Amino acid sequence: MKQYNRVLVAFDGSELSVKALDEAIKMAEENPDLHLDIVTALNPTAQISSAVIYASVLNELRKDAVVMLNEVSEEVSKRIPDHNTKTMVLEGNLGEEIVNYAEENQCDLIVMGSRGLSGIKEIFLGSVSHNVLQRASCPVLVIK
Repeated sequence: MKQYNRVLVAFDGSELSVKALDEAIKMAEENPDLHLDIVTALNPTAQISSAVIYASVLNELRKDAVVMLNEVSEEVSKRIPDHNTKTMVLEGNLGEEIVNYAEENQCDLIVMGSRGLSGIKEIFLGSVSHNVLQRASCPVLVIK
């Protein structure tokens, strides 16, 4: 199996993103030099007419995402102490942000669940995983 240097894990707290993270941690346990980037992306889609309310909603979502990623980072540290792990909250179109982050940070693998928390369903894959599969220039491991 190919040894990857930098793996991006798309994490939203869903059951499948937890499985994706677990798979990436297993890879990191086998390769101590593997760098893990764990990201979550925010894209509040509600029709909010007030810029102040929108900013407030986005700020609350951002705070929750930071707390979630801090908890994930602590869990990773318990399983693989002193491992090189980075977390990041992205904002915008979920699929685009994940692909852009992977390219900008020279990730050589993206690991993600086949469906997340969005509630939008496609026939076989969630819309975000489908978007990432179509646009990513590196391999994508989709966990189901």
